Amino acid sequence: MAHKVKKRLKRLAITTTTITAFAAVAYLLGWSSVLTVESIEITGTSATQVILNQLTNEDISLQVGQKFARVDPRAIERSVSKLDWLAMVSVSRNWISKQVSIAVIERVAVAKALTSENSMVNFDISGVVFKPISREQILGQKSLPIVSTAGDSKADLSGVVKLLQQLPENLQYLIEDLQQISVTKSGDILMKTRINQLSVEINWGDVQQLDQKYSILIALLKLPENNKIRQVDLSEPSAPVVK
Repeated sequence: MAHKVKKRLKRLAITTTTITAFAAVAYLLGWSSVLTVESIEITGTSATQVILNQLTNEDISLQVGQKFARVDPRAIERSVSKLDWLAMVSVSRNWISKQVSIAVIERVAVAKALTSENSMVNFDISGVVFKPISREQILGQKSLPIVSTAGDSKADLSGVVKLLQQLPENLQYLIEDLQQISVTKSGDILMKTRINQLSVEINWGDVQQLDQKYSILIALLKLPENNKIRQVDLSEPSAPVVK
């Protein structure tokens, strides 16, 4: 009988110790001043205040002195990712240094356009439209080629975005060496870029049959006789014209 009582007391002591330990850890993580945010690091952009303002506007708490366990990296990441001028966001916590790190990669523009509201917007290589926010993006916008339109600017810009977004990987260099994009009244997209160190104008026509046009251009550029072409008209993909 005495042996059974001892076993029960031992189990009770172990259970009590475990509960006490959990309570101590919970207090340490959630309430104690021992584990609080000591520093906040934002890398990859000069517009750090814009990121902090975004968190404030969405009522997401992040400040020095905050209980470390109450920082929600996923909530911060979701919020900051809504900023369209950023291409990537990563948030982490370092329990040793007690630092919260927000690492971002800004979108890099390849062209700019004037909207119907008379505001200048940028395009990145994926065709994403965004307003430049950081110092680097604003300074870089000055030297970007501009997308000019002759008709409905919103519809024209939509067509340019589609063209850029669907451009295959082996034609991405056309964007990297982009000099100008314009859209005619009839909706034809004209691209001025560099191929084989030469300035070349490509008439894509409208945004119909883009996959076919991409394939035709790739095939045309592989032909030795087209090494020094200056114009390509793909507006009628069944009858392309090279000059």
